[in-house]
Amino acid sequence: MKIILRLFPVIALLLPLLIGAQAHAVTPPAATATTHPDVRVLIDISGSMKQNDPNNLRKPALELLVHLFPKDAKAGVWLFGESVDVLVPDQKITEAWRTDARKKAAQISSSSLYTNIPAALDRASAGVDKDYRTSIILLTDGMVDISKSAAENAAARQKLLTEILPRLRQANVIVHTVALSKFADRELMERLAADTGGLFAVAENADALNRIFVQALDASAPAEQVPLAGNHFLVDSSIDELTALVFHKEGKPVELISPDKKTHSFASHGDDIKWFQGTGFDLITVKKPFEGEWTAAAEMEKGSRITIVSNLSLAATRFSESLFSSDPASDLVAGLKQQGEIVVQPEFLKLVKFTATVQRREDNKQWQFDLSAANATPADGYFHNPMAMLNEPGTYDLAIDADGKTFQRSQKQTVAVRENFDVRVVATDAIPPVHRVTLFAQNPEVDAASAKVTAHIKTADGKTSEQTVAASADREWQLTLENAAKDGRIELYFDVAGNYAESSKAHKGEKFTYHTGVIAIDADGSKVIAPPQHEEPAKAPEAEKQEAAKPEEAKPKEEPAKTEEKAEEKAAEPAAEAPKKDWKKWALYGGLAIGNLLILGLGYFAYRMIMGGNKSRVLEEADDEDGEKEETGKKGDSKGKAGAEKSEKGAEKKEEVKEKRVRKQVLDLPDDAIDIDGGDDKKK
Repeated sequence: MKIILRLFPVIALLLPLLIGAQAHAVTPPAATATTHPDVRVLIDISGSMKQNDPNNLRKPALELLVHLFPKDAKAGVWLFGESVDVLVPDQKITEAWRTDARKKAAQISSSSLYTNIPAALDRASAGVDKDYRTSIILLTDGMVDISKSAAENAAARQKLLTEILPRLRQANVIVHTVALSKFADRELMERLAADTGGLFAVAENADALNRIFVQALDASAPAEQVPLAGNHFLVDSSIDELTALVFHKEGKPVELISPDKKTHSFASHGDDIKWFQGTGFDLITVKKPFEGEWTAAAEMEKGSRITIVSNLSLAATRFSESLFSSDPASDLVAGLKQQGEIVVQPEFLKLVKFTATVQRREDNKQWQFDLSAANATPADGYFHNPMAMLNEPGTYDLAIDADGKTFQRSQKQTVAVRENFDVRVVATDAIPPVHRVTLFAQNPEVDAASAKVTAHIKTADGKTSEQTVAASADREWQLTLENAAKDGRIELYFDVAGNYAESSKAHKGEKFTYHTGVIAIDADGSKVIAPPQHEEPAKAPEAEKQEAAKPEEAKPKEEPAKTEEKAEEKAAEPAAEAPKKDWKKWALYGGLAIGNLLILGLGYFAYRMIMGGNKSRVLEEADDEDGEKEETGKKGDSKGKAGAEKSEKGAEKKEEVKEKRVRKQVLDLPDDAIDIDGGDDKKK
């Protein structure tokens, strides 16, 4: 009876949610809509893998993926070299499928002669199911290599770009590319990812494969998580299953400590725990876990995570893994779902805090947001926050968290933001070398046919010229600089004016202008210096007219040193040309200036005499710097400061009392406040 009475406030709070679920059902924003994932893995088994993956760590990396594939997904594995072979067919995930995949992972080798990437992508992208979100994870250490003929290899690469890649885009297949060598065709790997909205990563060594594969899987099949606070994580009553992926150093055993203070290990654990040990990681699945705080006793490394199966989930925007700085930044949208329905009850939402953390890898700059600060109880259950930083190039790691005191949820994702255009420079081995400068449209939504490209060139002797550059290939414009060594250092930049394609989702047919940064090329072509690029995003016609009135702002700025030299020359010219008879005029100006200074000085002296000890703190600090300190002023300032501090302390004390009252209301809720569906079969 006591238990029923204790649960009564909870039942009263949640009854409207259970009974009126259909009445309060809200159509989620498109950004939060999800479909079941279909993940297709392509693994390179060419002979060069003997050097780049000598310990065949592709095998444990695949085993890890096999364990992590969600139950509602489809998955398949292909091996490719000179031919493409199905290792595990693309099917719905079952325990039989997982067992078969783990056994067949032993067939991964490094025995093939060639690296037929086009055939692998063509084969793996066949039979796309529209009811699934299809993603391909491509792992290779090389480039398109189908024969000993360089011409045949080039033709195969071109076919991949002009025929297979557009077909992948048309079918909405996302390609995540992983390069396992510095000799891999990085440009091709990046283009495959950028054009299809996928991620591109370089594994510095085979040991990094596990983390990169997990990151690619998270992009392909997002998993519900609970946040890790150091080595601790919170399990609530709505969680039916948890999976702890713990990356750690070799030789360091992992233990899990449950809320009942029991220690579980690989050597000693109950029947309700499945424990898999891999190279550098442990994967632990717990059925019907105890409620409360768990501890992972291990030297955990980056990439560790706790995924869960629960009927209470965090629904958040899934940004495309590949964006462009010209794209309008969408809002981050987040909410909670119970049994697939968005939670809209104010009594529940006001107890939950939604936060987001964004970090840019290139400079570690970080942004933190409290999504629930503006409106703690939105009528539709969704919290919003603008993401303006996603208009700047970089790789961003996003973490969205929901903290309901007695439960926590988390989602993570990675987004790469690129410029619309990239400039590449290649120097030939000729003497003198010939420089080939290529402007490449990274954004596939740029209408290359309508683009007008102009190169602005400045040679070492200061001569400048302009040259219209014609398209040399699909989305490429190439400029050849002859006899570069004779002329020494060359500087250039490109102007681009054109339209986005009519099929563009973000900029349907809009006009745009783009200005690259200045590219400086040394005589031998060994150095390419590219200052930060400047892009003018697509603008409304009115904005374009305003920009047209200021053409000088669109041009790259001159180098500081040269600008200073010109300024000095201009300053020197008037002095040299000044007429000798103007000395009377200059004397008059000098007298007026001296008079004004005397008036200002007398005014300041009078002000100090009148104000005395009532001078401001700003003035006092300035006087201190000059060595002028007045004791009376200090006392007056101290009294004012003490009064202000006393007032602030009083306000803080009131706020603290208010916080305690709110905290007491929250903490006085029953521990199982979110046990919406009862959870009678949970351990307690």
